[in-house]
Amino acid sequence: MISTPKIARIGLLVALFCFGAALSIAFSLFTDKDEQRGAARKQSDQFSNIILYTQHGQPVRFYDDLVKDKTVIINLMFTGCGETCPANTAELAKINDLLGQRMGRDIIMVSLSIDPVADSPARLKQYWESFGAKPGWLFLTGKPGEVDRLRREIGAYDLDPQIDADPTQHAGFITVGNDRTNRWTALPLLMHRRQLVGTILRISRNG
Repeated sequence: MISTPKIARIGLLVALFCFGAALSIAFSLFTDKDEQRGAARKQSDQFSNIILYTQHGQPVRFYDDLVKDKTVIINLMFTGCGETCPANTAELAKINDLLGQRMGRDIIMVSLSIDPVADSPARLKQYWESFGAKPGWLFLTGKPGEVDRLRREIGAYDLDPQIDADPTQHAGFITVGNDRTNRWTALPLLMHRRQLVGTILRISRNG
């Protein structure tokens, strides 16, 4: 059972993330046009296009292959995590089921390991399989420095350096974004499941 102080900390981190994301979007409206990837400045322009490796050992570029023109669900995890990651991953497996045939087509679920040294593709594949080997769900690892930079670009970090350095303190939320429409948000996995899925579906709309 998650303690009240931990729930409060998760809520605070989600609020800080949302605030940071809002500032980032506002700032992006006033950034030099020459620095952007496309015709209009987008939230994803700040994401590094690093090479990551899936649970199948396949190399992918974060922006080009996983974000560009797609709706993406991103969560942070690591296989050596205690209670939090398995609980979050089990919840994501249920969300995957509710999203049905859209998974892997126009919606991609990404679980990014924040312990890439320990989490090899083979280890991530075993972890993925233990939660049902759901379709459209990629577990990713990469170079530690690049993964950490990407985590910060997504906004998934704590303002307190000591807390941020502890991988067991990462918050139980997901980042959901639609690169086509430039709609991004952070959602706590403690939300009612149907409400969470409904929000994901609304963000995935392109019209």
